[in-house]
Amino acid sequence: MSASKLEIASLITRDPGLPRSSPTTSYWQTPPHHLSNIRSPSLPHTTNIAIIGSGITGASVTKAILENDPKAKVTIFEARTLCSGATGRNGGQLAINAAERYLVLKEKFGKEMAGKIVRFHLKTLGAVREVAAQFQGQGPDPEVKEVVKIRAFPFDKEDGDVFTNVCAGFKELETDHPDLMGMYKVLSERECREEYGIHHAIGAIVHPAGTVWPYRVVTNLFDALLVEYPDRLTIETNTPVMQVTYDPDADAGHPYIFHTSRGTVRAAQVAHCTNGYTGHLLPRLRGILYPLKGTMTVQEARTPFNSSTKPSASWAIHYKPTRDGKTGTYADGLIYGMQSPSTGTYLFGGEKSPLDSQLSADDTDAAHSQTTVQFLRESLANLFGQQETEYHVITSWSGIMGFSADTLPLVGRLPEDLSGRAGNGEWIAAAYNGYGMPAAWLVGETLGLMMVGNERREDLPEAYLLTEDRVRERLTLARSLERLNVI
Repeated sequence: MSASKLEIASLITRDPGLPRSSPTTSYWQTPPHHLSNIRSPSLPHTTNIAIIGSGITGASVTKAILENDPKAKVTIFEARTLCSGATGRNGGQLAINAAERYLVLKEKFGKEMAGKIVRFHLKTLGAVREVAAQFQGQGPDPEVKEVVKIRAFPFDKEDGDVFTNVCAGFKELETDHPDLMGMYKVLSERECREEYGIHHAIGAIVHPAGTVWPYRVVTNLFDALLVEYPDRLTIETNTPVMQVTYDPDADAGHPYIFHTSRGTVRAAQVAHCTNGYTGHLLPRLRGILYPLKGTMTVQEARTPFNSSTKPSASWAIHYKPTRDGKTGTYADGLIYGMQSPSTGTYLFGGEKSPLDSQLSADDTDAAHSQTTVQFLRESLANLFGQQETEYHVITSWSGIMGFSADTLPLVGRLPEDLSGRAGNGEWIAAAYNGYGMPAAWLVGETLGLMMVGNERREDLPEAYLLTEDRVRERLTLARSLERLNVI
């Protein structure tokens, strides 16, 4: 391993801290929604359920609770502005990664569970489309667009091996699960170039996908929920939760105390929807749930955009993760992109940065991001067989994702040995491992149902649940280090 285990362990077990007060400016959050700085004149003294985090998970948990418990009062705490974390900073992709992951999932969890995970991703993307469709033509448009996703693989020998493995993965997926047959099509080098304008690729796979403006989906939803449940929902932005303590003696019905920058609030239950920042309030999860930074760019082609021709594809470039021994930068193996249906600009993301910058919860760092920005500019031009000078970077920003030791989300009630506090009222939904859009919405819905005493969704993969066996066997620092041994 290029970087020592000790170095990586030190990075992923450190306190991620609170979301930084002055992050890089995300294109998705411009202009800000009119609720971006919403908060009450004073904090409520008590609440039934406190949700930390106002991204897609927090929104889904909130909706499920309000719709399924007519008495529940919900308070959302957000350290910064509304939906200013990963959901407001991501790649805008409505796409699954089943073909790339299937063989690994099957080896770890068996073919039935691997298939259930793929189906859950497909259902989640469908659910996100349904939510987004409610707000088309009403306020800020979420710009949902159906496209095909073209996953290209460069000519390099090791990248060719990646392509071979991915093709094997989707073929095995179709063999094991005939109902999922027909999602994928393989493209040759010639088909990539002649049919889709993709250059320098040994081949590609194509599958149905979509693109969306995630920030607008979530902020529009919160707007609608506040209208529907004005007496049961409060949102407290710019109110970081610095500590959670448990004290049932003073108020047994609201034993959890939230210590915020604006005072304290007592709650009956807690939902941690903080993803890459989870380790700050839950120190015992550090190392088994860790932050990882990604960079996004908006790039403009020198050739004018024809607004009458809407984009029909989104793209990804898959390659073997590599570390440059001379510069110390690590390229994570994936570049992903889409084209705005309204402006024609290209939104491309990925990461190539030093280790201490990448395994970090700091989204303010612009200096180290320049290496990544240049890398993404070159990659976009190379993908379409053009000169780098054909593209101009309009803006760039970074976002913090949450990764887990066993590559799956964490969903369920937190046991005391992980929360570090007595009581059974703390819950979590986090760690989407770079693929939040195909998981977070229905994960959040399931958590909300569980918190109000209902049965969880039957289609939620059991492997996502926070069980004793999973904590003991799969959610360990050793597993995280094993996962990161490519660095």
